[in-house]
Amino acid sequence: MAITGCNKWLDVKPAATTTKDELFETQKGFRDALTGAYVHMKSGNTYGGALIWGNVEYMARNWDVISASNAALNNLAAANYTDAVVRGWMDATYQDEYKVIADVNSILERIDTKKSIFTDNNYALIKGEALALRAFAHFDVLRMFGPMPDNPGTAAVLPYVKAVSKEIVVSVPFQEFAQSVLADLDEAEGLLKDVDPFIQYSIAELNPLPNSTTTPVVADNYYMYRQIRMNYHAVLALKARVYMWLAPSNSANRANAAKYAKMVVDAKDHLGVPTFRLGKTADRNAGDNTMSPEHILALSVYDLKQKAIALFLEGGSLARSDFNIQDGYYYLNNLFPVAERISDVRWVGMWGYKVTAGNTNFVMNAKYLQRETLPVLQVPLLRLSEMYLILTECAQSKAEAEGFYSIYCAEKGIPFTTGFNAASWEADRKNKMIREYVREFFAEGQTFFTYKRYNVTTLPASWTAAFYSGTTARYIVPKPDREINYHNK
Repeated sequence: MAITGCNKWLDVKPAATTTKDELFETQKGFRDALTGAYVHMKSGNTYGGALIWGNVEYMARNWDVISASNAALNNLAAANYTDAVVRGWMDATYQDEYKVIADVNSILERIDTKKSIFTDNNYALIKGEALALRAFAHFDVLRMFGPMPDNPGTAAVLPYVKAVSKEIVVSVPFQEFAQSVLADLDEAEGLLKDVDPFIQYSIAELNPLPNSTTTPVVADNYYMYRQIRMNYHAVLALKARVYMWLAPSNSANRANAAKYAKMVVDAKDHLGVPTFRLGKTADRNAGDNTMSPEHILALSVYDLKQKAIALFLEGGSLARSDFNIQDGYYYLNNLFPVAERISDVRWVGMWGYKVTAGNTNFVMNAKYLQRETLPVLQVPLLRLSEMYLILTECAQSKAEAEGFYSIYCAEKGIPFTTGFNAASWEADRKNKMIREYVREFFAEGQTFFTYKRYNVTTLPASWTAAFYSGTTARYIVPKPDREINYHNK
């Protein structure tokens, strides 16, 4: 009821100042408003589709268009952002990101004056989450609509919005925008550091099984299920991701990226057990295809099973073109070489051809298909694998890089016995990192941004059926023709 009521307010009555004031008279009202921000994050224009398995994966050519007559999708895959339908999709993503920002700004502009109404650690938790969500949404706007990170320039690029207003917010340059992201994350880190239940308790303790008779470790269930909220560890992981984005324009940012990634990797609960662990074969065998022990931040999607069936199986539109030339495939053989994939958890049981007549040259991915018992109905936004790849990429020596990558490969079932190429180990590392981001985060919306961060111009031979041309015209998505009003509407 709280979620339904909150969403109704956010969608229908935001213009009524009295309603807003009444909502923020209680701690529950602030909680409901924060829940509303998470609800908006599940929009099909953002993390409920387009920025996870949808449009952004076509933009990276991870998917091919099944229907040749689907002009809009073909234009999207070709980065023809001037197409009217494609333009509408991109505008909707932009607007819905700023809708989430408006939601949390409604909280942040009132929470300090209402501090006295909060009990326990709720003030710090709610404000910390709201600040970090504001940073998260802004950062993805920057990744999609902002300049190339290796050459951002000094011109104004995008607005960093910190207040709910009907006025147009002036755009700021890349570096100023990025520093605003980091400032919000720094403040969020300070607020959550000593109070987040995720630091005090384990994932298992905060995620009781259905019908469990064990007394919950916290009396207030609002403190549970922290891995599907913007928790303290997620703030650290997001900082690592942001600093990696800033590294091409200033290599000194690599040290900070590594620092925060290592903090997540080294995190332990009160029992001394690692808070997160890399996903492995046992998880895949158990039907946990998204590797939930890795989830640092995720969205709860109650109908994920139905969505996965509709999108990824026979009748779905999300598929890759391929054909049988050796060991069943051709293009996938180049992304997952036959000799290397025997035990790779991203490969085994995860790919198969459509059998419907007319679609037999398209392969499907099983990442989001659900097991019948205790399905994992959540979509990952930050995972531990990324932290290991960041540590590998930021390592200053061949031995250090091999140390982190070896841990990752051992859990994923990837052969890595001879290390990086001795003659040109940094180039070899770069090539392997790009490939791992594609294979690891397939259908999670990270490939396009990986290519943009590395400024990838072409892909290795026969990774994709259609030729991939990485240009600034592909990577810098045009902002909407009209400005968005940043008040809740």
